[in-house]
Amino acid sequence: MPTTLLHILPTAKSASSKFDIEKLNQYTLSCEISESSFYCEVLESADNQLLASEKYDFPEVKESVSITQYLESIYETHDFLKSLKWKSIDIIIDNQSFTLIPVDLFKKEYTSLYWQLAKGTLITDDDEIHTNTHEDLGIVNIYSSTRDLYNWLLNTYPLVNITVKHKTSQLIDFAVFTSKAQTAFIYFGNHHFTMVITANGILKFCNRFAYKTSQDLVYYVLFTMNELEIEPDEIFLKLYGNIKEQSEDFEVLAQYLNNVKILMLNQELP
Repeated sequence: MPTTLLHILPTAKSASSKFDIEKLNQYTLSCEISESSFYCEVLESADNQLLASEKYDFPEVKESVSITQYLESIYETHDFLKSLKWKSIDIIIDNQSFTLIPVDLFKKEYTSLYWQLAKGTLITDDDEIHTNTHEDLGIVNIYSSTRDLYNWLLNTYPLVNITVKHKTSQLIDFAVFTSKAQTAFIYFGNHHFTMVITANGILKFCNRFAYKTSQDLVYYVLFTMNELEIEPDEIFLKLYGNIKEQSEDFEVLAQYLNNVKILMLNQELP
């Protein structure tokens, strides 16, 4: 399908008066790519201040249309996404294809095998395997993107410093850095959420859940806490991403749990 026929418009868009398209060499572009959406932020590299953001929801997924084609449609007429002047670019892959391995057990030559065992399927020519190492926590995150997407990113930004991370790795780093008290960090995408629980700099839990209803959401959260033997009044919940206080998701969580708060990741990043 020609990308001109897709015509994807942003579902949310904002920009600070401080954002200057002539100063992209001073900014970091952060792009989050999931199966159903694309979210980008422009950050001041010096202090991580949010200058601009845009969110795009992909149309109903069709086998004949790849994520890369959706991105090409967005990029085709965009004012600044295609620029090669960025100081740096962070790519966040948000999908279900990841597994965490203890550093002590990790052997680089077995990377693909670890992923296959966790995924329960063989690697295909379309899979690109990546790793993020969390040395302080002693774990390695092994995850995949499509090779088509990875090659497209390299071809789109051939002269720019690109860092690739899985969403779980980003949230783990963020959670460990920002909280000493026992806290559940929950990041909401479109019909899925990633949950990381930390206490005193220790990672206690990490997983990504698909859900359809608010009842599904609260079930997964409460079941996880029950398995970890955490009482509702023993934990803080910090919510990020695609959630609002007026939403049913928030209201149901607040019914069952204390200390529930919605924040923005860039408000707390170092």
